Amino acid sequence: MLRLAFATLRGRLSSLAGSFLALLFAAALVTACGLLVETGLRGSTPTERYAATPVVLTGPRQASVVKNDASDEPVEVTETVPLDEPSTLPTSLATRLRQVDGVQDVVPELTFPVALLAGDGSAVPGAAPGATYGHAWDSARLTPYTLRAGRAPAASGEVVIDAGLAARAGLTVGVRARVLGRDGVRAYTVTGIAGPGLTGQSAVFFTAGRAAELFGHAGRVSAFGVFGPGDPDAIKDAIAAKLGIAQERSARVSLGVKGAPAEAGPAVYTGGERGQAENPRASAARETLVALGGSLGGIAVMVAAFVVAGTFGLAQRQRRSEIALLRAVGATPAQIRSMTGNEALLLGITASAAGLLPGVAAGRWLVGELTAEGLAPEAFAPVVGPVPMLVALAVGTATAWLSARGAVRRATRVRPTEALGEAAAEPHAPGRGRLITGLVFLALGTGLCGLAMSVAGETAAMSAGGIVILLVVAAALLGPWLVRSAVALAGGLLARTSRVGGYLAVANTRTAAGRLASVVSPLILMIAFAGATVFAQTTIGEATARQAAEGTRADYVVQAAGPGLPPEVARAARAVPGVTGVTEIIDTGVIGDYEELGDRTLRSYRAFGLTVPAHGLDLDVRAGSLDRLRGTTVALSTLAAGSFGVSVGDKVRLRLGDGTPVTPTVVALYGRGLGFGDVALPHDLVRGHTGSGMTDRLLVVGDASAGGRLAALGPAVTVLDSRDASAARDEAMELNNWVNLLALGLIIVFIAISVVNTLVMATAGRAREFALLRLVGGTRRQVLGVLRWEALLVAAIALVAGTAIAVPTLMAVSYGVTGSPIPYVRAEVCLAVAALTLGLAFAATLLPARAVLTGRPADRVRG
Repeated sequence: MLRLAFATLRGRLSSLAGSFLALLFAAALVTACGLLVETGLRGSTPTERYAATPVVLTGPRQASVVKNDASDEPVEVTETVPLDEPSTLPTSLATRLRQVDGVQDVVPELTFPVALLAGDGSAVPGAAPGATYGHAWDSARLTPYTLRAGRAPAASGEVVIDAGLAARAGLTVGVRARVLGRDGVRAYTVTGIAGPGLTGQSAVFFTAGRAAELFGHAGRVSAFGVFGPGDPDAIKDAIAAKLGIAQERSARVSLGVKGAPAEAGPAVYTGGERGQAENPRASAARETLVALGGSLGGIAVMVAAFVVAGTFGLAQRQRRSEIALLRAVGATPAQIRSMTGNEALLLGITASAAGLLPGVAAGRWLVGELTAEGLAPEAFAPVVGPVPMLVALAVGTATAWLSARGAVRRATRVRPTEALGEAAAEPHAPGRGRLITGLVFLALGTGLCGLAMSVAGETAAMSAGGIVILLVVAAALLGPWLVRSAVALAGGLLARTSRVGGYLAVANTRTAAGRLASVVSPLILMIAFAGATVFAQTTIGEATARQAAEGTRADYVVQAAGPGLPPEVARAARAVPGVTGVTEIIDTGVIGDYEELGDRTLRSYRAFGLTVPAHGLDLDVRAGSLDRLRGTTVALSTLAAGSFGVSVGDKVRLRLGDGTPVTPTVVALYGRGLGFGDVALPHDLVRGHTGSGMTDRLLVVGDASAGGRLAALGPAVTVLDSRDASAARDEAMELNNWVNLLALGLIIVFIAISVVNTLVMATAGRAREFALLRLVGGTRRQVLGVLRWEALLVAAIALVAGTAIAVPTLMAVSYGVTGSPIPYVRAEVCLAVAALTLGLAFAATLLPARAVLTGRPADRVRG
């Protein structure tokens, strides 16, 4: 059968082109998503700051949940959530590290954001945006930095600046430099210039005492550099044994099932891993890539399976005569299945292999775009390994084999004489099994839609893809009944509108409902998926923008041009004539720990710290009062409160941005969580658990005269009025939407290509039918007229069915996220989708038909 499969493939190269292209693009899409996941799992940034340090210890970078099995023993699961802020380690840990065999020296490291100010008060750009850090000179050897000019700082008013930053600022030894830090802007004497200048970050070195003040966490450090003459991995293992660290858990905060979370151990890095230690953003970027690639990869596999199955089904439908003839001359059902299975294996392997390199290129491009938009560090390079390509090859081959076996199933179940009779005409109506399966998928999709409306927030938004896939599969299985129903409703009107072309199109569609269903299905998928994903983004984006605009009542927003605003700026702002209220805001993230659907769940939330009373801010408080937001308390959005299952007066389990566990009491519930964040905490509580220890912005209420005075508060301060602040906020939200639509756009493009592919295959396979129409008197123009009406009917059915799938999906997402079942739909996008559907249907039908209608009809019939 393998030799026969080779022979049939060689003889059917042109008819197999559609299946080949479907598999090629499917493999490319799966490879691209897999590359995102592998880059997230194995990607790293170059080691610069710790280049001379064999072993680096930092605080934990992730939180993970620990559950209990039936024996009540703790069992760790793989669910992890990255921390939003850098964590710290106790200074006393250095004593224990020095006792480890093989450790020769331990160097504590303090890292904190600072800004070197130019003469006009602006921040001097670092080697990378926002990557200028302060350190104690005692830790310069970790790179190592060495003096190129001058001497080390000896007093609290002295600094050493790295060569690259000094060159950009135009500074030399002996001059005065202004540096913005946790306690405000201070002038320092530059006593030395140090090299090398790094490409990923810039450094300002202080004395040990002054660095500890600016670091702001007494008795703690950012990291430890460990030196020893032996193998770094051996030292790492010895440290893990000494401290009782499980290597696979060393970078995580463990959360207990009951009571307070367990204390975390440090993360230990050697070799290429050290880049993660010096760049906390790399860890968050890796988690983003894994989540993005994983979610898109799952959708991509389902879409690819759907598209490939439809393509193979159409291809097998077009070879009914060939299979019937093989049955008539004695081929057994097993032989037919073996032949088509071997064909599919050969085609699947070849086409999937051809899609690997384009998939790698697409994955590289995606990582590059994410890096260009600042969502991943600039030095974060894509990782190309064999696993994504092997997965894509396996998925493509398995999908091809299963699709071929399923498509040929009916032809092998009837007797040979019946097979010849069926091959001469359109197959009978589908069986009861297909109807029941279609109704099951319809019920599952409807049930998931109802479930999405009963849960809140992120869970509802993430369910959109699953709802669409289930309902589209239902539409594909129920396609013949769907087409017949559509023809019954609109056929009479179409036949009366065009008594020749329309009448023939309706008659042809009625008798070939199965073939038309194969053509309509990918169009339904494109419309439903594009509508649901695009408008889910616009619905969430519009609700976010509306809440932010309605909730911001400030006349001015004061922002930092550097790492943050020190406390003195807020004090000065409150003293400005014309100012009646100031609210300090710190943006951060927290991790919530709660039960969802009977399972322990960790989830990251956008959070912010604020001072009370809150001036210029209306969070739409539904219960409790924000004025009580002091000490260890929290205010939650109504969506977050629903996830936690709490109300005012209850306690919730949270991890602050640096992993510190807290159990605050809920004092208020508010409605504008999308616009501002789902968790509001006291400003003083948040400030001590961020990397900068500074305020991100001030909301200022004041009269028209206050604006100019606020601009003179100090250097590195930007004052925006309400209109400019709204524009900046909208730009940030557009970036987030762009990332999601960029990745989803690849899937939509793949679906569009499959639509064209399927329509071209269906049209090209009707060459003999068109030739017979011409032999009985139909002109080329009349045949094309029939096809125009068919294309219009196909597009109309797809638009109605696709919209019927997208609308309830969007209603579920909108209700779960915003509390309203009315989604935000942009008319121009709807018109664009409709125009694209019509354009694809007409172009992919008429262009191949023109080619098929060339030549003599008699030759086509004989062929």
